[in-house]
Amino acid sequence: MARSFKAARERNPYTIAALRASLEVLDRFAQQEAWSLGELTQAVGQGKSRVFRIVNTFEECGYLIRDEVTGAYTLGPRLAALGAVSLRYEPLRWQAVPPLQVLAELTGETAHVGILFGTEVVTVQLVEGRHDVRVHASVGKRSPAHASSLGKVLLAYFPEPEIDEYLRTAELTAATPHTIVEPARLKQHLQEVRAAGYAIDHEELELGLRCIAAPITDHTGHVVAAVSISAPTIRLGPERALILVPKVKECARTISRMLGSPMLAAGAR
Repeated sequence: MARSFKAARERNPYTIAALRASLEVLDRFAQQEAWSLGELTQAVGQGKSRVFRIVNTFEECGYLIRDEVTGAYTLGPRLAALGAVSLRYEPLRWQAVPPLQVLAELTGETAHVGILFGTEVVTVQLVEGRHDVRVHASVGKRSPAHASSLGKVLLAYFPEPEIDEYLRTAELTAATPHTIVEPARLKQHLQEVRAAGYAIDHEELELGLRCIAAPITDHTGHVVAAVSISAPTIRLGPERALILVPKVKECARTISRMLGSPMLAAGAR
């Protein structure tokens, strides 16, 4: 394993050395369930004080647990949660590709699928548009939910008590002058999104960017993800955005059917 990290360092000058060293420690837990500090230090060939700082940080963040009696470290609940999310959405990632390809071809714009993780929306799949000038996007990209079309759609289908809790605790920062940051106004907007069955981001996440999103439902009929297209505002004006809304919603319906959705979410017609 140490060789692979060394090879990565030699191939890529942009990696973060401290993060690479930390991940090398974390990787050791794939070999055995529990490690003492001494065992980890010997296994990764790093200084004991450095390994201690690494495991202490992982413990503080919930990625490792330290047994108070033995002092041994094991994997923590945070990693289990991330793994569960990955497994839950793996079918979605790959089943979404053909519909996203159709949407990208019909609209010419980059098509995405995103899920909610905490207060952020995470892109889990995308298909690039055909235009030379297009929005930079990547799988794994995170955006504040309240400022993106994907996030607003996902928030809109929360039960009202959960929306209230989100509005009370989330940090509603302004990504642009157009971002909705007032809780009462955002709540009203989310109600409108749910009633319409889609959301449009009018330069709320990034100036010069407009996005359209619609909800995806799973086999339980609940909204679990969203599909969107994004484009520069010079190409995706308000009028064209409204014209393309049905295509985005149809893509969302197609993916929902592929996930076994017994019904379309309210407003996703």
